[in-house]
Amino acid sequence: MEHSIVLVTGATSGLGYAAARTLAGEGWREIIVTGRSLARAQETAASLAAETKRQVFTPLELELDTPASVLSALAELVKRGRPIDFLLLNAGMVPGKARVITAEGVEASQAPLIGHHQLTVGLLRANLLSPNARIVITSAEPARGGVPMFKYTDVDALAAKYHQGDLTAAMEALIRNGPNVKYVPNNAYADAKLFVAWWVAALARRLPSGMAVYAVSPGAATATNVSRQARSPRGRQNLSLRS
Repeated sequence: MEHSIVLVTGATSGLGYAAARTLAGEGWREIIVTGRSLARAQETAASLAAETKRQVFTPLELELDTPASVLSALAELVKRGRPIDFLLLNAGMVPGKARVITAEGVEASQAPLIGHHQLTVGLLRANLLSPNARIVITSAEPARGGVPMFKYTDVDALAAKYHQGDLTAAMEALIRNGPNVKYVPNNAYADAKLFVAWWVAALARRLPSGMAVYAVSPGAATATNVSRQARSPRGRQNLSLRS
């Protein structure tokens, strides 16, 4: 794969920021860094340029839980017209003690995947992924199951009990934290990461030959906003990783 253009979501801090910095050292010619506001993305691009001594960072406003923002980002990328070789979908949200539902009616920890799907499909439809593009999305160990304190929902059982066996309806209920879904923060996080793995499996079957998609677990990453907040009493009540 040619080291030409990479887009990194959630690049303003933590893993995304570190990844963008590393990619600069590997010789990528343009690294598009996204933030929830253009000012934040611009600040990040300037900071990375100063650290790496490379003028390869391009800011892009992208708020994944707002479809209009994703469409605006896509329009900007279409206007630029340069195919992306590597799509690093890192932005995420860790659910807090209190349930949060976005303006679109989606449980907050599920919202980044919806936005990432909208972004990825939009790029594919606009032919803005190169023929050998690689797509990598951040997942986590709870998607595998068996992680203490994290238990994802048995979707088959949920579908059988409340949705006449309709798996799609059961998944929709989880995404929207419907009336028959009990909100437990750690379980909501596990569900979100499981859905990431399922999304990757579904996308892999549909990508054009030459492209590939992967879900990865970064393991324990202590130098992130999530880890810092988790170590504080206030943080344990309301954990969030903003993109």
